[in-house]
Order: sequence, then structure tokens, then C-alpha cells
Amino acid sequence: MIHDPHLQQFFNQVRTRLIELLDDEAEADRLLLALAGYIRQAEKSGQSLEGLLSQDPNEYARFLIEQPTTNEEYRRRYHVLIDASDDLNAQEKTQANREFDWAVNQLDEANLSLQEIEVRDVAFLAYTKIEAMKSSRTIWNRFGWLLGMVLAFAYANLLLVVDDLFSGRLFSAPTTTYPVDYLGFLLPVLLTGAVFGWLSRFRHHVHTIGRRIGFVLLIIAVYTLFVLGTHPLLYALQWSFVIQLTPVYGLILLAISGFMAMWTLIEFVWKSTRCALGDEPLKLYY
Repeated sequence: MIHDPHLQQFFNQVRTRLIELLDDEAEADRLLLALAGYIRQAEKSGQSLEGLLSQDPNEYARFLIEQPTTNEEYRRRYHVLIDASDDLNAQEKTQANREFDWAVNQLDEANLSLQEIEVRDVAFLAYTKIEAMKSSRTIWNRFGWLLGMVLAFAYANLLLVVDDLFSGRLFSAPTTTYPVDYLGFLLPVLLTGAVFGWLSRFRHHVHTIGRRIGFVLLIIAVYTLFVLGTHPLLYALQWSFVIQLTPVYGLILLAISGFMAMWTLIEFVWKSTRCALGDEPLKLYY
């Protein structure tokens, strides 16, 4: 049951036109099954469907009937649906189209048709990707600062190991301890990671070389300011966390934090935007 009267009207108009074109009510309902499920899901999540409502019901009915058969037709129709979406910005649309094109190119190289491995219609594939992109955006906006701190923690431990490497301790005395003011070392890195994670919500505005260089310089400037600001503050407050490290312990910290960073990126960033095509024995992600 569709609750929005405008969506219900659009759905009914498409259904009526499909029945007229097909002269088969059961087939019309089958073609509309994925659309009805997507509309209900969108209503539950509060997603805007203005892009869908802006389309002509008669043209959309023909769109559903004329299911693609070749990979190029799948590609073209997918691009049309993505580009018509009001839920994605320009950079997200480019990313969605680029990743779908990659999957289709893999099939072209294997001389396979998307129709052979995927039973869902192209509209459902596009709407699934739109939901995944929105979910990824929400994760970055809400938890980007935390993701940035996890990455910064791994980076801080990498700096420790690099220092051990160039000082020779990593090879000459791997079990010999040396003192490190860990709080003064780690705090600027974590604060910079938090800022980096918070700024990640604006990442789609950083897509030119000049802006990327400027973003990197900004992070370097933030880190430098935190180093210059937090160290005197810690000394003034007499907060010090001096620990005895060994190169072996630094390697263990790097392994643990590196695993945490990779797992976080895979689970909350990479997987949140990837959608499956096909099934075993052939599964691709777009």
C-alpha cells in the first residue's frame, strides 16, 4: 500500500498504461513489483522521489516494457535513471555511473550479457545504488570524525615504526626500550584525524587537482597548529604520558591499528557503496 497520494496516482497511471500496452494485467503487475517495493521503502526512510514523479507516466510505462537486452542498453538506461535522481549530487552520480560502467566492462571482456547473470530490472539496480550512496553519505556525515581518528591512530603508529626504522632501533635493538611522551605524540595526530574526518563530509567538493592540493596543505597546517598548541598546553597542565616502547611493541601497535583502519574502511566505506550484480558462480559489484 502506497501512502503518498501523488505517488499512488503516478503508480496507478503507469499501471493503467502498462495494461493498455500489454493487454496482460498479470505481466503489468510483475513489471511494477520492483517499483512498488522501492516506493514503499522510500516512504519508510523518508527519501524524496521527486525525480520519479517528474517523469511522464506513459513514457515510464514504455521504459518498463522495453527491457534492455544488450550491455550497452543496460548502461544507457542505468545512466538515465541515475542522472534523473534528485537524491544524489553531481559527483555521486558520476561515481555511481563510473562503477556500473566498470562492472559492465568486465562482462564485455568476458563476452557475457548482464541479462544472463541478473534477473532484476535496471530500474531496481539504479534505485539500489542510490540507496547505497545515500547510506554511505550518512555514515560519513555522522561518523566521519571517528573514521578519521581510527585512520590517524594507524598513521601515528606508522610514524613510530618509521622513526624506529630510520634510527636503526628496528634492527639494532628491537627489544630495547626507549621513552616516548605518547600523549604529546598521539594527541595532535588524533585531533587532526578528527578534523579530517569532519571535513570528509565536503569531500565531493574536492575533486580537482588544485583543491586536493589545497586540502592536503590544510591538513598539514592543522596538524602543525595542533602540535604547536597542544604541547605547551600539556606541559602547562603537567599532563604527560611517558611510556617505554620497544620497536617490537611499535610493530604490534601498527599491526593492530592497521587492521582496525582497514576493517573500518572496508565495512563502513567500501561495502556501504557496493551493490552486487549476479550470483554465484559469477558475482560483480557496482
